[in-house]
Amino acid sequence: MSEADPLEQIMEKVKDTILKILPPPPINDFNEIKDEVWRDLSLIYYKYETEEQKRAFRDVLADISDKMVDDKWETIYKKLYREEKKS
Repeated sequence: MSEADPLEQIMEKVKDTILKILPPPPINDFNEIKDEVWRDLSLIYYKYETEEQKRAFRDVLADISDKMVDDKWETIYKKLYREEKKS
């Protein structure tokens, strides 16, 4: 993964801070939310440059999918929460 632009890093921190202070506006359309999730996933996927990084991303999604099928939501939530705390 390449080094992030310092200005981009600052903008991301500002955005995160604003989102913590001001909650996002309510979205009433479920399909609109799903479209936003797909856009977010796409941005994450394409930030990875090597095929190995992209494969790791796909493996994580497959792991999440497997846990969802097995109704292991708590495992997913714990992992996401633990990673969020590291940031």
